[in-house]
Amino acid sequence: MNRLLLQGLLSLSLSQLALAQNKQVPPLADPASNSVADRVQAIKVARTICIHSETVFITLSTLERALLKQKNWDRLGLNLVSACSADLQIDVDRLHFTHIHTYILTDKNSGIVLAAGRVRALDGVIASGPMAEQIVKVLAAARLRTQTPTNGPGL
Repeated sequence: MNRLLLQGLLSLSLSQLALAQNKQVPPLADPASNSVADRVQAIKVARTICIHSETVFITLSTLERALLKQKNWDRLGLNLVSACSADLQIDVDRLHFTHIHTYILTDKNSGIVLAAGRVRALDGVIASGPMAEQIVKVLAAARLRTQTPTNGPGL
């Protein structure tokens, strides 16, 4: 039921975002086709990432600084761009009348949701640190996987 609720909220958010930007809403991909391998591949091939904020509580520069401070950011090989013609997009928002800040990381070409999460904090400056940490953890898990050699059972 939570998955259906999240899909419904996502489709509402995308339709509101598209109306605001006067663009057509991409159809939600079939959940069965959104395999983990597809999501990992989308993260691996991405070269640019942009941030879109729906709230005044988290500014673009605040989240950009928080991302750049993360220890694995330099190793990811991603460039932050201001124009949203990027491969990946981070949409941030704050739920009304709460201290809950949310983010959704999507692949712009396919519309696949790669990660989503929330952070409870008094303001956006405080929320940007843990939010950036969660985002970099997802990106690093896909992009910085170390392949361990298989040496057989005796070693």
